[in-house]
Amino acid sequence: MSNYADVVVIADQIKNDLRPITFELLGAATNLAKQLGVKVQAIVMGYELGDIPQTLFHYGADEVFVVDKPELAEYTTLTYRRAALAVLEAMERPPHILLCGATTIGRDLAPRIAAYFETGLTADCTELEIGDYEHKGRADPTKTGLHKDCLYAIRPSFGESLKARILGPWKNPQMATARVGTMIPNEPDTSRTGKIIPVNVNFDESDFRVSVEETVYEVSNTVDLTQAKVIVSGGFGLGTAEGFDVVRDLASAFTDSAVGSSRKAVDAGWIPYAHQVGQTGKTVRPTLYIALGISGAIQHRVGMSNSATIIAVNK
Repeated sequence: MSNYADVVVIADQIKNDLRPITFELLGAATNLAKQLGVKVQAIVMGYELGDIPQTLFHYGADEVFVVDKPELAEYTTLTYRRAALAVLEAMERPPHILLCGATTIGRDLAPRIAAYFETGLTADCTELEIGDYEHKGRADPTKTGLHKDCLYAIRPSFGESLKARILGPWKNPQMATARVGTMIPNEPDTSRTGKIIPVNVNFDESDFRVSVEETVYEVSNTVDLTQAKVIVSGGFGLGTAEGFDVVRDLASAFTDSAVGSSRKAVDAGWIPYAHQVGQTGKTVRPTLYIALGISGAIQHRVGMSNSATIIAVNK
């Protein structure tokens, strides 16, 4: 039996629809847990969650902690923080590693959990690894020595020209949020099952200082960039906004396709920001990525370099 606590993933769901980042995180957690010899645990919070726990088992969770309360039907910071901390406090030991998605919910919730545990948090990671770290004690002599099996949270830095390897081995849980589209999900195994652990939460009146009056969802007739099988992207080399007509026409020739862009094309006002791929846009992993009039700056490549096939036309 491992001396470590487990690897925990906080599931990201909206209206009981698990977001793709949850499956990516479970894939990453599976790899980390195998190296540590521990289990993968998932936390899911919401209301009338139905078969969601079983879906989490299919994608790699060994145990699922469930908080199913009407107060969690809509995401608000304080109620979800209360629920997440109730689950974490119910565990025998704090997780060795705790992962969230770099989504609207994850970016809001993760730092509040980190603050509660007074631990570090690395945001917007693109890779996660396990490794040892020997601290020389220059900054803090009390922490000198070899720290084994640390979480190395890796993310682009210095304008995407370098990869920063960040760790905080002093205290558990070691935490990170991961960019959508950067981790590889497990293939679902519908024969997998596991242990469901219900957790009760006693909310405080102060948890309801914010309420959701109405939720308005964006309606779009295009495929989400992060879910598209084929992406055709245009860049500043197209010359004008009208140049994107060719991009749209080509994208429409494929099924499950979407239109992407470089940052320079967005900055020029030729196409909305929602289409931007790269460091300050979306990270994608399509089967086919076609780049038209894109120079290939590292800031763009970091968002699409894991595509299965890349075709670049820049002439």
